[in-house]
Amino acid sequence: MITSINSIMGNQANSSTSQTKQSNLGKDEFLKLLLIQLKSQNPMKPLDNMEFATQLAQFSQLEQLTNIRSVLENQSKLFESLTQALQGSAMSTVLGEFGTVYTNKMNYTGDNEPTIGYSLDSNAQSGEAIIKDSNGREIRRIPLPSTMLSAGEHQLKWDGKDNDGNKVNPGEFTIQIIVSNYNGSTFNASTFLTGKIEAIRFKSEGTMLVIDGIEVPLKNLISVKSKV
Repeated sequence: MITSINSIMGNQANSSTSQTKQSNLGKDEFLKLLLIQLKSQNPMKPLDNMEFATQLAQFSQLEQLTNIRSVLENQSKLFESLTQALQGSAMSTVLGEFGTVYTNKMNYTGDNEPTIGYSLDSNAQSGEAIIKDSNGREIRRIPLPSTMLSAGEHQLKWDGKDNDGNKVNPGEFTIQIIVSNYNGSTFNASTFLTGKIEAIRFKSEGTMLVIDGIEVPLKNLISVKSKV
């Protein structure tokens, strides 16, 4: 008696447990198995019409699913390319403008005084800024004066010096603003950077803006102005 496609598929599934790598049965393989079944059937006892119709329906469904998956994959790639092209066209108009972005990074060239902004939802009792180098090593702690603890936005400048008063080497640094409320709770304030948009970079992880030498994701953009 002939072995049906369903039996063959079942045998393959059982044997796959001993294999570390097993590819899924595609429509080409399914069709080959169907042709082998037709060639090998017993002329005196041909394949049951109902079973054959069921197997043809299975093949049709498999082909439709394969085609749908292919269409969706192509559309996804098309939408990704289109989105990137639209972003590139739109963002080219902001080059040279001043952008404000959420970030805790700042670039010290050796000559400049990096300025970082932060915002407070309510008045704080005390606070300090902690500056670290690219390796996470603490460079400087700056106590915040009472005038910079009120609710609202503030700007903090760093003179490029460490806790001992020595100038540090140029590079990229991070800053953390820690404040304490009158009830004793402590939290990190949101920090932001405002500077000239120098470049736009398209990367696998998304569109990036370069502001004052700092690379920031486009999604972190808060606002764009012609001047500050």
